[in-house]
Amino acid sequence: MKKLIITLSIVVSGLLAQAQQVPLLSHYYYNQFVWNPALAGVQKYGQAYMIYRNQWNSLPGAPITKALTLDGPLKSKNVGLGANLYQDNAGMFARTGGMISYAYGINFSEDSKLRLGMGLGFIDNRLNLIDADPKHLGDPLLQTSNNNKTGFDANFGVNYTFKDLNVGLSIPQVLALDIKYDASNAKAPIYRSVRHFQVNASYVIKAMEDKLKITPTAFVRITPNTPGVQYDISAIASYRDFIWGGVMYRSTYAVSLLAGTRINKQFVLGYAYDLAVNSYKSYTNGAHEVILGFQFGGSAADDDEMKKRLKGIDDRLDNDKIRIDDLDSRVKTNTDDVDQLKKDTKNNTDVNTRQDDDINLFKKMFEEFKSKLGKGAVEVGDVYEFQNVHFATNSYELSTESVTEINELVALMKENPALKIEVSGHTDDRGTPEYNQRLSERRSKAVIDFMVSKGVTRDRLKVANYGEAKPIKSDDLAANRRVEFKVLEK
Repeated sequence: MKKLIITLSIVVSGLLAQAQQVPLLSHYYYNQFVWNPALAGVQKYGQAYMIYRNQWNSLPGAPITKALTLDGPLKSKNVGLGANLYQDNAGMFARTGGMISYAYGINFSEDSKLRLGMGLGFIDNRLNLIDADPKHLGDPLLQTSNNNKTGFDANFGVNYTFKDLNVGLSIPQVLALDIKYDASNAKAPIYRSVRHFQVNASYVIKAMEDKLKITPTAFVRITPNTPGVQYDISAIASYRDFIWGGVMYRSTYAVSLLAGTRINKQFVLGYAYDLAVNSYKSYTNGAHEVILGFQFGGSAADDDEMKKRLKGIDDRLDNDKIRIDDLDSRVKTNTDDVDQLKKDTKNNTDVNTRQDDDINLFKKMFEEFKSKLGKGAVEVGDVYEFQNVHFATNSYELSTESVTEINELVALMKENPALKIEVSGHTDDRGTPEYNQRLSERRSKAVIDFMVSKGVTRDRLKVANYGEAKPIKSDDLAANRRVEFKVLEK
């Protein structure tokens, strides 16, 4: 009897009063869309998750939550769609909700991104009085002829990321509509939907060449007209995005332990256990939450796969270079190839001549640039192309000619300590866009690492990677494999 009284007091105060009405889940760390419509399609792949939460399982009529979410990006990288369906059961109270969400992203820069989201759907509330054993048969609640009502629902969300910092806000039940169970009965109960405010902030700390990631998170829930603020503080560690675990403190309620793993790249399995720490802990025990997910059209493991592919390409290039060197050795010992060697020698001479011309052209351009800089005629945003910092296909290795030009830029930056630049790498359009994007990053990083090794501080240099997005000559692939620098501050 004592457990039943405690159960009813907890459930009724949580579902009928103006309190937390949206599902309370622990796996929002991994399934971000479950709490914010702005995060629909935020990943580069589609994903579907099922969540089951059994709370206070030692009490009769304890809350059980089931949720299903599905989201993914459209072909446009800035648009995402999502849908979710959930059901909350607690004693005689049951609530079912569904939502279709749309999200749009605004990229201020490579590091600064804003997403806005809106969800439209329904809430269905049900009172099950079959098992009720009322003391007062005249209670107005028992006179309700219609114990099932459905109403309109809407959610709004916004999310901002800057590098590894993420901040978000979502407003479930933004319309705060009331649902009356029996319009013909003036004393019939009313389900008062309350507008909620949920704020999330997290930061990703990376180590071991980004293989290990630790994400501290703060999650705050605010419900108007109720005392206090409910918050979560957590820290989750993941390795290669294949296994993760962490701990969470949920104010006035519990300490949660979370763990999960990826199976065959695309399947996700996670578990969370809440250990109650409040005054009801001897009655409520804990809560179990399980998440099962499937990721399609790519997965979070693809980045690691891309790294492996790039390493494989590098290894093949090294092997190709060994074979070419061996071929050159055989050609030199073969008298039948003397004529071909002469032609190659002439071609190399022509190439060296063109390279010398390019270096002289760059020096001339550089002298003009230094003159303009001294006169204050250089404008922020001006872009200058290296004349001889080009790369072989699939290569990001600096040549002797490239080093000559970069040294000119190093000397100029040492003479002008206020000068800050952006170094951008470019590729031709052979290969996939993802591979070309990563290759351009390596090319611009090769230039910056060389400049830092020569005494230029890294805070004066910014990396930009455009891949194949900005070709300068459609019929000259070699010209598109280039590096440029843009004036940021002078």
